[in-house]
Amino acid sequence: MRVLALIAVLAVVGAACSKKTNTGGGNTSGGTTTKNVKIAFLGDLSGANKQLVASPYQAAQLAFDQFNSSQTAVKVTIVGEDTQGSGDQSPAIAQKVAADPSFVGVIGPAFSGESLAAGPIFDSAGIPFITESATDDALSTHGWTHWFRAVGNNSSEAGGAVPYITNVLKPSCTFVASDGSPYGHGLAAIVESSLTTAGASPTKEEQVAPTSDYSALVAKIKSSGCKVLFYGGYVADATKIRKQMNDAGLTDVVMVGGDGIQANDMISNSGPAPGAEGTIAVVPSASITLSKDPASAKFVSDYKAKFGQDPEIYAGEGWDVAQMYIAAFKAGKTDRQAITDFVHGLQGFQGLTKDYTFQPNGELAPDSVIDYIYKVQSGAWVVLGSTKDLGL
Repeated sequence: MRVLALIAVLAVVGAACSKKTNTGGGNTSGGTTTKNVKIAFLGDLSGANKQLVASPYQAAQLAFDQFNSSQTAVKVTIVGEDTQGSGDQSPAIAQKVAADPSFVGVIGPAFSGESLAAGPIFDSAGIPFITESATDDALSTHGWTHWFRAVGNNSSEAGGAVPYITNVLKPSCTFVASDGSPYGHGLAAIVESSLTTAGASPTKEEQVAPTSDYSALVAKIKSSGCKVLFYGGYVADATKIRKQMNDAGLTDVVMVGGDGIQANDMISNSGPAPGAEGTIAVVPSASITLSKDPASAKFVSDYKAKFGQDPEIYAGEGWDVAQMYIAAFKAGKTDRQAITDFVHGLQGFQGLTKDYTFQPNGELAPDSVIDYIYKVQSGAWVVLGSTKDLGL
């Protein structure tokens, strides 16, 4: 009897211990095993262009919060990694993320230069990294097998900007400038080449590193007599150029740019009226707040309830990329290679902004790419339509 009693006690103790065991990145409670994983979000979370990155980061936070509250099989922790948009800072962050096996995926890097610097590290570590906003064409040429781009590239943006300039604005010439970055120079170079092919008389691209004084550039724009400036760069510097152009009397010169300038800072930081009025941006991202889709409306409502403001550029893509990871987790894919294979296999994955199908090189399939023309009108960004709907 004493032996039987001892066996019974040991069985009870053993069962109790088994319910509290944490092994292999998961925990077991009440017989249910939870897999703990982390997703890194890389981008400019505190720098001059943070407005281009804040919304997709918050959208991804919202997506994972809702997923975690809906089930217990997988718990996702999203970790914001602040690169300040710098290719100099992103490699060290990428090394840290890649070396931690609990990270099974990355959203970002958000900008092209930091993507170029971090890409080899992530790819060598076999971790999937899906950028929601980096558009430099060259990113798809490095043979990375774990990289994906959830938007169009510089060529698609230029494909909307050039016909808008030639068919709608119709200037006698277009002054082309950039910040010299992989994104800015890459976009401006394609625009210059395409304008030349179209016989639209662009100037040779003027590369100006970010600065506080753009007077030399403004003087060149003025002497050119061109009534359109195409600028390849980010909003923090675009606002300085716009304000200094206005101060120099060039209020009639229309600024055209890509997604890098489509932020509310463009309006608030370009100085007094006319400020940024009339500015054009070609962006491979839908304005999620204007969507009539019920799922998008719910996202906007949930986002405002959590963060107290409307979502801005690339919020929809941030949500969509998070949902790709969530779909992988629901399918039982929780390691780096399995998730990479899952994303490669997506066919027409329905997001808020588009249906996603990826090519073998990580680019979106052509049918998944949509670009939109935005214009600053009466102190606000207004969507004129998609390039397809506008016949561009």
